[in-house]
Amino acid sequence: MSLVQIREKAQITIPSRIRKELGIKKGDYLEIIKEDNKIVIIPKILVDKVSVNLSAKGEKMLKEAMDDVREGKVKIHNNVTNLINDLHE
Repeated sequence: MSLVQIREKAQITIPSRIRKELGIKKGDYLEIIKEDNKIVIIPKILVDKVSVNLSAKGEKMLKEAMDDVREGKVKIHNNVTNLINDLHE
């Protein structure tokens, strides 16, 4: 167990052992979420936005997919293993 103390401006230091194990370096991005009564920190990678020209069929498929997301018709998977298991079912 690693114990950290909240410092000025609500800052914490992630122990070096954990940073090394997860490959977290200065400048990396982390997502912070509340899960029940826990704080969960998830390393994230940002990618450059690219411009893509879709065909009419591609535009239609993208619109349908975005509509499904807005309507809650999609599942959220916490990791690739859960996604693959769900695809096999």
